[in-house]
Amino acid sequence: MYRNCNRLSVAGTRETAFIYAILSAGVVHATTRSCSLGNLTDCTCDMTRYGEHHVEGWKWGGCSDNIEYGLQFSKKFVDAPEMLTQGSNIRNTMNLHNNEAGRKITEQLMDHRCRCHGVSGSCAVKTCWRSLPMFRQVGDALKAKYELSVPIAQRSKRQPRRKGKTKRRQPIKDDDLIYVHKSPNYCRPNEKKGILGTSGRGCNKTSSASDSCDLLCCGRGYNTQVLTYVSRCHCKFVWCCHVQCKTCETVLEKHTCK
Repeated sequence: MYRNCNRLSVAGTRETAFIYAILSAGVVHATTRSCSLGNLTDCTCDMTRYGEHHVEGWKWGGCSDNIEYGLQFSKKFVDAPEMLTQGSNIRNTMNLHNNEAGRKITEQLMDHRCRCHGVSGSCAVKTCWRSLPMFRQVGDALKAKYELSVPIAQRSKRQPRRKGKTKRRQPIKDDDLIYVHKSPNYCRPNEKKGILGTSGRGCNKTSSASDSCDLLCCGRGYNTQVLTYVSRCHCKFVWCCHVQCKTCETVLEKHTCK
């Protein structure tokens, strides 16, 4: 699996853009979380606004996740290889932009968590703090950005710009994913590019999501197998001293792409 990912990351496709963005976001998330848990000696919770009163009536308190430290660490660590050759080629520009997009998405999804203080559960005083999103939320947001990723012109080394000759080009946002090369056909195997294809892959015929047979099988259809699984069930302990079980049969349908 890692071999195939490494081969695909050589090309500047939108899949590569997603890989760079989610790696950068992962470093932000893991570092920030470690700060709050006290696992790192160089950072702690973000206490810069602790005790301040918000205009909405609540007060900053608790242990805010130190997203600023996570962002700075990710920028230094993840961007380091690209900074050595900054602006030297279009892939360098693409990688740096997608790294930053991953960090932006993580920062945008930061939320407030609050706690009420008072007698008998009253909310006489409410304290709030900034909290990291679940990483699943970050992944879902980056997946949505992947679906809307922007192709850029091959010659835009320093400032990425949309590919095409239209007079009115929409500016590329900081949290957009950008790519240079068109993605290869992942439906059919290509040993040279490390693509295994989808033939023989399991799928869900009733799903409309990414695991659906319509999507994974690329219009080739799918095979259906009826499988019977035999297992021990309804087991109970009999005194003394053995376990008595029944035999159950489960019939399942298995679908694989042609």
